[in-house]
Amino acid sequence: MSYPSDFISELTCAANELDKLSVDEYRCLVKRAVRVAREMSLAADTRARRGNSVAVRDLEIAALMVEAAADNNEAEDVLLNLVGMIRALQIIVDGKTETRDDD
Repeated sequence: MSYPSDFISELTCAANELDKLSVDEYRCLVKRAVRVAREMSLAADTRARRGNSVAVRDLEIAALMVEAAADNNEAEDVLLNLVGMIRALQIIVDGKTETRDDD
């Protein structure tokens, strides 16, 4: 499995077991997820689309708000939104790689 696939699994498990995560573990997961999403956005060449960076920034803000409120339902939503974003970016990146291989 690739790193994004492994990380998607890790994020999904964390979202399902939030009560076992400390605030620091949650914060680290969110930071890693945001970094992965940004790196994949660059690899997918979607940086030109302003909506992607806005979506990542919105998730970062939501993560900070959830951390302050300590609401597990909202924290789960943030993690699952990051999972969806990374999964979508992985599909785009994989598609670009396959297209390049075909040339």
